[in-house]
Amino acid sequence: MTPERYAVLASLVGLWLEEYRDSPIGIGEDSGNERRAIYIPVNGEGVACYCGRTRPERALCGGAASVRIRQHMAESRSKREEWSAYWVLPLRADTPAVVVGELER
Repeated sequence: MTPERYAVLASLVGLWLEEYRDSPIGIGEDSGNERRAIYIPVNGEGVACYCGRTRPERALCGGAASVRIRQHMAESRSKREEWSAYWVLPLRADTPAVVVGELER
């Protein structure tokens, strides 16, 4: 994952993108104020390991991507060992769940 690849993904998200963030966030660091997002964890070499989505049913004040990353870390030893950072494509809060799912795929 690179800033250039992020730019391509952001262009695919289009008008649903809430904020452009073209740098990785360290595992354990807060992701910001997003409520809905696509997140892409990477290993130490920057290779994407996974692509996930947030679309919380209950209202969060933000940081939905970091919440999901913490959940993954608690559930999987292999992810704790492999993932070193993650990239976030923050989506507008009104992004429909079906669109979030399509963007994740």
